[in-house]
Amino acid sequence: MAIARDFAEKPVDALVIGGGIAGCTLAYELARRGLRTTVLEQSMIAAESSGRNTGTLLSGPQKEVVELLDASVEIYAELAEGPVPFEFAPVAHLLISEDDASFEAAAAIADRYRAAGVPMEKVTGKELARDYPRIGFNVAGGYSVGRAWTLEPMGATHAFAHAAREAGATIRTGLRVAQIFSRGGKVQGVLTDQGIVPADLVFIANGLWMSDLLRRTVGDGPLPGLPFTAGRGWLIQLGRLDFDLPWIVEELTWPDQEELGRRMRLEGLADVAAQRDDQPAVEAICLNPMRGGDARLGASVQPAYRDLVRNTDMASRIASRTLRMLPGLGSPQVKNVYPGNRPMLSDGLPVAGATAVEGLFVHGGMGSIGMHAAPATARWLVDAVLSGDGNPPRQWLRPDRFPGWETV
Repeated sequence: MAIARDFAEKPVDALVIGGGIAGCTLAYELARRGLRTTVLEQSMIAAESSGRNTGTLLSGPQKEVVELLDASVEIYAELAEGPVPFEFAPVAHLLISEDDASFEAAAAIADRYRAAGVPMEKVTGKELARDYPRIGFNVAGGYSVGRAWTLEPMGATHAFAHAAREAGATIRTGLRVAQIFSRGGKVQGVLTDQGIVPADLVFIANGLWMSDLLRRTVGDGPLPGLPFTAGRGWLIQLGRLDFDLPWIVEELTWPDQEELGRRMRLEGLADVAAQRDDQPAVEAICLNPMRGGDARLGASVQPAYRDLVRNTDMASRIASRTLRMLPGLGSPQVKNVYPGNRPMLSDGLPVAGATAVEGLFVHGGMGSIGMHAAPATARWLVDAVLSGDGNPPRQWLRPDRFPGWETV
């Protein structure tokens, strides 16, 4: 039996579920190639992680992360001169180590950055304290990193949403998707709170809610789950800085994505009993001086359950950590403090590719690198959908790298 058409509009070629950076970049890529595209968002554009992050696009010691960064920066540049400003610009990047032991250990990490093609230049704490007395560096030393960019994340997400609309896409907010329908192995559409929307292509790009929709793909049975953890990080929004800060300052304790994915895993009831979701995987300084003059300060990430909020002392811990190493940062006013969710997969890398249901695709799991990764992964996924089997050629992105998906 054909799906009833509860909406007056004609069936769309593609439905994108989720209005964060993952969904809006997909909508842009689909619409600019001529597909009739509709985004369905249960809340607002950039309501979750895409509007609650430091706005940093940073290099890392993994080649996959550098490849994602390079490709995404090119795509951001396409929109940077458009009608929606989002403060996109290259910026210097300084990695710091608080004590001699961590500074010595950082040499091996710096070698990994260089091996991934990222220039690194060593600087001592004494040099930083001498050259930047207003900041008052109290660190053993650091490394100047050759490649980084900054942006305002809410504006960046809206820039993609606007570009998608300009290319013909429709964005509907305040509309929740409850189920995905498939029949005979092919996607038919989705069930929303206002009825059924038919579609030939459906993209699940709704962050923490992706696992729910995989379970609620009905008609042909639920799809396998993906090893998601609903990570959570805390952010302090500062007012206007009263001095020039020439770099994004990041503490060199943040692990690579693979190690971060390992630390973020939550499995059974024993983890709930032990309150493992109250134990940070990482807490470190990440300070981004925005081009508008204010700043965002983080960062932390912990394994979490989506609707259970713990670890509410993390903001004070980040503030104390910052004042210990950067005592000159005590003067700016604090505008807000808030948590943000960071949906992450067990290997720390995003997922983009086809499912066992023809016409149904996944795009997400980006954790703390969503702004950094989504433009690239969206373009690669749409390329694969329009010219291949829906799986990007980069094996490290595809869902079939996880158990249960090998035969999908």
